[in-house]
Amino acid sequence: MSNPETPRPDAPEAPGPAPEPAPAEAPAAAAPAADSGDVEAEAEAEAWARVLAAWGDEGAHRAYLARFADLEGLAVAGGRYRAVLAERPGDPTAARLRDEVVKRATVQGLASLPRTVPRQAGKLHRGLVVAALVALGAAAAWAAFRLAVLLTGSPS
Repeated sequence: MSNPETPRPDAPEAPGPAPEPAPAEAPAAAAPAADSGDVEAEAEAEAWARVLAAWGDEGAHRAYLARFADLEGLAVAGGRYRAVLAERPGDPTAARLRDEVVKRATVQGLASLPRTVPRQAGKLHRGLVVAALVALGAAAAWAAFRLAVLLTGSPS
């Protein structure tokens, strides 16, 4: 029997802490992540500029909204349409598409909620309930019969 301080001879060695990246590697690894965010923001701004240029074109709005499949993107789109409504409060296109963004965000949010399957009563459980109801009915019938016998005075 081995004690906790002495490892077993056949046990694998415990891995040590992960080596830290070299200083020259760390900025290079972080730079693409920042650049990809900037590229995405620039692409979104260009897409919004195309929407503004073709404001009356329904296809431009649909193509812009199709870019966003997550709640963060829909928040950006909603902010864009909300800003247009702040500038032009009576714009029906901006109001309709803001409502479309809200609808899509609601659907996305509800779809991401965890679901639980409701438990269904098993056959045994259902059978026990039926048997208990039958027994209760039989006991009530017997009690009614005995009460009738006592009230009528008939010997049983």
